[in-house]
Amino acid sequence: FRGAPDFRVEKKMEFHLVYAGGLIKSANAKGVAWEKHAIRRHLHDQIKRLWETHPALNFYASKVVEQDDEGNPTPSRPFLNVLAENYSRAGIGFIPLMTKANGLICSLDILLLRPDRPGTILQRGGDIDNRVKLLIDALRIPSDASEMKKRTGDDPDPNPMYCLLQDDNLITSFKVKTDRLLFSMGDSANEACVIIRVETAQIDPFGSPWELHL
Repeated sequence: FRGAPDFRVEKKMEFHLVYAGGLIKSANAKGVAWEKHAIRRHLHDQIKRLWETHPALNFYASKVVEQDDEGNPTPSRPFLNVLAENYSRAGIGFIPLMTKANGLICSLDILLLRPDRPGTILQRGGDIDNRVKLLIDALRIPSDASEMKKRTGDDPDPNPMYCLLQDDNLITSFKVKTDRLLFSMGDSANEACVIIRVETAQIDPFGSPWELHL
C-alpha cells in the first residue's frame, strides 16, 4: 500500500482494553468455553474502535486489495474483508490485530480488580495462572466452533469480529497485578474488572504483502 503512514521511528502502539463483567473463572472450570467467548465478544467493540481511530490502522481499514499473494489481478475487495476471510471460523470472519503474517507481537500489563481483598484470588475459583490463561485465550481468535459457545438468548456473534491476536504465542511477556474492586456492577459476589495495557512491537515488517505493516 503506497502512502502508508511511516511508523518506522516509533514501532509500537499502546492502548488499553477493559473487561467488566462476570467473575473470571479458572481455565479448568466448568463452562469456561462460554466465558472465554463472552470476554472475546465484550472486547470486540473496543478493538473495532481502535481500527477506526488509530491513524495507521484506519489507513489500512480503508484500503482495497486488488491482487492475490502471487501478484495476480483480482476484483477489488476491502482489506478488512480479506482478513476476515483468511481467519474465518464456523461462518464468522475474525479480524485479528496481531498475526504471524504481519509480524506484530505484544506485551500485556494486566490489572485484575475483584471484590475480595488482594490475595484471595488464589483461594477462590482457581489459581491466578489459570485465570490469566482464560483471559489470554479470550484475546485470540477461537480455534474452532467449540470455542464459540453462547448462552441461550445471547445476541448473534458480530460478523466480522475483531480480536487482538491470531495466536497467544504472539504475546512475548505479561505481568499481572490484583487489587480490590471498589464499585459494584450489580453482582458483588460474582464480578470483576480487568484493565489490559497492550504494547505492540514488530519483528517482521516484510511479511505477507496483504497484511498490515506498521
